[in-house]
Amino acid sequence: MTVVLRKARLYRVRMPESVETSRDAVRVVPRGAHRGRLVRVGVAVVAAVMVSPLVPTVSTPVHAVTGVAAPAVVRLNDPIADDAARALALLRLDIAAGGQLSADYVAARAQVAANVGARLWTPGEQFEQAWARADVEHQLAVLGALTQLGVPYKRNASVPGVGFDCSGLTTFAWALAGFQLPRNSTAQIRAAEPRTFATAQAGDLVRYPGHVMMWLGVGQAIIHSPHPGRFVEIKFLGNRSLKRSKVGDPTE
Repeated sequence: MTVVLRKARLYRVRMPESVETSRDAVRVVPRGAHRGRLVRVGVAVVAAVMVSPLVPTVSTPVHAVTGVAAPAVVRLNDPIADDAARALALLRLDIAAGGQLSADYVAARAQVAANVGARLWTPGEQFEQAWARADVEHQLAVLGALTQLGVPYKRNASVPGVGFDCSGLTTFAWALAGFQLPRNSTAQIRAAEPRTFATAQAGDLVRYPGHVMMWLGVGQAIIHSPHPGRFVEIKFLGNRSLKRSKVGDPTE
């Protein structure tokens, strides 16, 4: 249905459906219906939306050896994370087969880009073009980080599907690309080769005092694990944060 919005309000928007993969194991499984994402919409915007709540999932992981149940984990079901996991799995298959990017992977990457663009009210083609320009290592890191959307912030943690602090998320994402980053934000940016937003690739680190993020390749769009009580999310940096930020390539 088409909804005309005449005042700035918050709506939950159902994202396009595709297939689901496990963000923990990165394997392809069937996907059912998905829930929406909270977005802010301005004055007199016309949008095609389906209103639907974003429902948290509560899980109780069990230790594989002891059989002891860990504390319950609450995380958000995010369809972008599922699509990113599928694209990541396809990219890994392409790399294992020799590195030629397949049409299946490119289509899956474009789907993720379209959904990220819809979430951030930015044309998805801009994200797709930025990711296509990035090298394979940066693409692995970006998709790896996106598989963790909706996972809660957890101090001093870097556990996929369970919890991350800010540097834990970047450490995890870049480990998928074969790079071992230092385990705090200051050390990560100091070890990275300095870049500007004009010279950076999608996946490069963005750091302002006390917090590290990953650039998504378009404007001021980033993915990060913000702080206690929040979940891994994508957003645009404000101008104040941008002025205080440094950008670096962890592969150099």
